[in-house]
Amino acid sequence: MDNNAPVFDMDHAREITDGDMEFLKELIEIFRTDCPEKLAGISRAIKEKNFKALDETAHSLKGSSGNLGLIRVYELSWEIEKMGKAKNMEGANKTFEQLEEELERFKNFVSKPGWEEK
Repeated sequence: MDNNAPVFDMDHAREITDGDMEFLKELIEIFRTDCPEKLAGISRAIKEKNFKALDETAHSLKGSSGNLGLIRVYELSWEIEKMGKAKNMEGANKTFEQLEEELERFKNFVSKPGWEEK
């Protein structure tokens, strides 16, 4: 995984909010509030081998991360969603760990003062 890759696409984020940084911050806060529940849902679905829940929860996270321009979170969510659709959990734990790491990177990034200037 490329840890030098941008956490999210700021140009995309500015585009979807028409440059309204307050609105962007609100969207990010909503995303951050929803994330723990979605991660718990994915983790539970992997443990229980619940393919339908895995597909649906990962799809939901994929959509919200894609809207914000969280490229890597989007890609990892898509990988997990495909596992649910294919009813194949092979590699799910590793992909889930990467997803958690990437979301942590994002959380750390938006916790730093001045991140929106970057």
